[in-house]
Amino acid sequence: MFAIKNPFRSAPKRNEKKQGEYQFEVRHFTVREIARRVWPLAEPLLLRLLFASGLVLLVGFAVALGPMLPKYIIDEAIPQRDMGLALLIAGIFLASQFLRMGLWFIAQRIILWSKEFLLYQLRCEGFGHLQRLCLKFHNQHPSGFLYDRVFGNSINTVGAFLQIVFTQMVVHLTGLVFALSVCLYWSPPLTGVIVLGAVGYVVVARVMSPRIYAKSLAFVQEANRIAQYIVDKLRGTRTIQSMAIEGRVQDDFEARIWPMQLKALDAQMMNMKLHFVTEGLGYTITAAVMVLGTHAVFHWDLKVGVLVAFAGYQGQLIGFVGSLLNVYGQFMSARAGFDQLFTILETQPTVEDKPAAPMPRPLRGELELRNVSFAYDDKPVIRNLTATFPPGQRIALVGRSGGGKTTLTSLLVRFYDPTEGELLLDGHDVRDLPLRGYRALFGVVLQDPFLFDDTIEGNLHAAAPLATEEELWDCLEKAQAADFVRAFPDGLKHRCGEGGGQLSGGQRQRLAIARCMLLHPRFLILDEATSALDNETESYIQKALDALFQNRTAFIIAHRLSTIRKADRILVIDDGRVVEDGTYEQLMAREGLFHHLQSLSGGASDASETVGTVG
Repeated sequence: MFAIKNPFRSAPKRNEKKQGEYQFEVRHFTVREIARRVWPLAEPLLLRLLFASGLVLLVGFAVALGPMLPKYIIDEAIPQRDMGLALLIAGIFLASQFLRMGLWFIAQRIILWSKEFLLYQLRCEGFGHLQRLCLKFHNQHPSGFLYDRVFGNSINTVGAFLQIVFTQMVVHLTGLVFALSVCLYWSPPLTGVIVLGAVGYVVVARVMSPRIYAKSLAFVQEANRIAQYIVDKLRGTRTIQSMAIEGRVQDDFEARIWPMQLKALDAQMMNMKLHFVTEGLGYTITAAVMVLGTHAVFHWDLKVGVLVAFAGYQGQLIGFVGSLLNVYGQFMSARAGFDQLFTILETQPTVEDKPAAPMPRPLRGELELRNVSFAYDDKPVIRNLTATFPPGQRIALVGRSGGGKTTLTSLLVRFYDPTEGELLLDGHDVRDLPLRGYRALFGVVLQDPFLFDDTIEGNLHAAAPLATEEELWDCLEKAQAADFVRAFPDGLKHRCGEGGGQLSGGQRQRLAIARCMLLHPRFLILDEATSALDNETESYIQKALDALFQNRTAFIIAHRLSTIRKADRILVIDDGRVVEDGTYEQLMAREGLFHHLQSLSGGASDASETVGTVG
C-alpha cells in the first residue's frame, strides 16, 4: 500500500517576508503607465490590429443580430403562414452566422500573430535588459526568480490578457451598443430594467476587483518563490544526494508548495465569487423582464415576438456586460504580471554605460586605481586602494581569504564601479568609456568556469563567432584540451551539459582557457585558473599561458607557488588594502604577511590555500 500524505495537514506558517528569502519590491503601475509602456511595441501592429478589430466589429453585429430573427418568425411569418418568409429569415440567419465564423477565424489569426509578436518583443527586451543589468542585481536575484518574472508566469498572464482585449472586448462592446439600441427602440421601460442591472454589475465589479488583484498578486509572488526554490534544488541535486537529505528537501518542498496552492485557490475563489454574484444578478434581471414583459403584452400592446426577442437581447446584454467585467477582472489579475515584468524592465544597472563615448586611441593599456573604495551593501571590502599597473606586467594577487582579491578584479572588469575613487585606463576614468568596448579588452578565466549548455564548438564560438575550425583546434592544443576533445565520439560537437556538467573540473578549466585565448584580450584575469589541474597538465598550460601573457597585462589570483614566483609583481591584499607590493624575493626578504603565509605552507612546492584563495 502506498501512503498518501494529506495535503490538508497543518503546514508551517510562512511569512510573506521570510528571513533569508530574496526580497523584490514590486512597483504598481497605473493603467496609463502600462499603456505608455506597451504602446511603442504595439504601434507597428496598429494597422493590422485595426483591420482585425474591424472584422471583430462585424462579428459583434452578427452576434447581436441573432435574437432579432425569431421576432419576425413569430410576429410575421407564423401569422401570415408564409414559409417563404420563414426560409428567407432562416437563410439570413445561416448566412450571418457562417460569415461571422469566417470573419472570426481571420480576425483571430491576425490577433494571435500580433499577440505573439508583441510577446516576442517583450521577451527580447526583457532578455536584453537582464544581460545589461549589473552583477549586484543578479547576485541579489537568482536566475529562477528572474525567469518567472520575465519569461514565465508574468508574461504568460500579460499575453492572455492581450488576447482577451482584442478578441472579446470589441465583440462585446459592439454587441452591447447594438442590442441596447434595439431594446431602447422597442421598449424603454424594459431597457431601463436591464440598464439598472448593468449598473449593479459594474458596482459589484468595482467593489470586488481590488480584492481580486490582491489575491492574484499574492499567488504570483508565491509562485515566483516556488519557481526559484525548484530551480535551486534541481541545480543542487548532486549536493542533496551526497548528503542523503532527499527526504528533508521533499518535506520542505511540500511545506512550501501547499501555501502556494492555497493562494491560487484564494485567487480563483475570489473570481468565482464575482461570477457567482453577477450570475445571480443576471437571473434576477431575467425574472424582472419576464414579469414586466408580460405586463407590457397585456397592457401596452407589446407583440409576443418582440418580448421573445427582448428576452434574447436581455440575455445577450447581461452576457456582454458580464464578459466586459470579466475582461476588467482579467486585467486586474494581469496587472500583477505587468507590475512584475515592468518593474524588472525599469530597473537600471548600477554600472552606467556610455556606448557613444570613444575609447582611448592609441591604447597603451595602463590601468590605475586611485583612492578606490568599494562596499557590498555598506560592508567595506576595498579600502582606499591606490596602485598603477603598467602594460605587460604579470601581477599575482595573494592574501587571506576574504581580503578583497576577487573583488578587486571585479572592479577592474567593471562588474562593479568603485564606491569612491577612480579606475583609470590610460588616464581616462573608465566610467566615461563605453562599457562593452572596455570589457572587450579583458579575458577572464575563473576558478569554477561556466560553460553554456551547448557543444564544445558552440562554447568556443561564443567568444569568437568567426573563428575557423583550425583556429579552434589551435587554441585547444595550446590549452592542453585537444586530446580529451578528440577522445569524445562527437569531438567538437560534444555537448558540455548544464554549466559544463558533462565534463570534469579540469576539462572545464582547459576549455575556459582555450575560450579566453580566442578573445585575444589586452588584459587577462585568471582566478585560480589552474587549480583543478594535475601538476603535469599544469606545467603544459603554464607554457601556453607564458605565450598568452606576452604583451598583455595579467592579474593572477593563484595559490600555486610556481605561478606566484613567475609573476613580475606580487600584491598582498589584506582587509581590502595593498599591504605589500614587490617581487617574490623582495617580499620573502621583508618577512611580512607574505612571508608568514608562505611559512604556513612549510615551503612546499604548492603553497597552501591560505595564499591566494578567493577573496
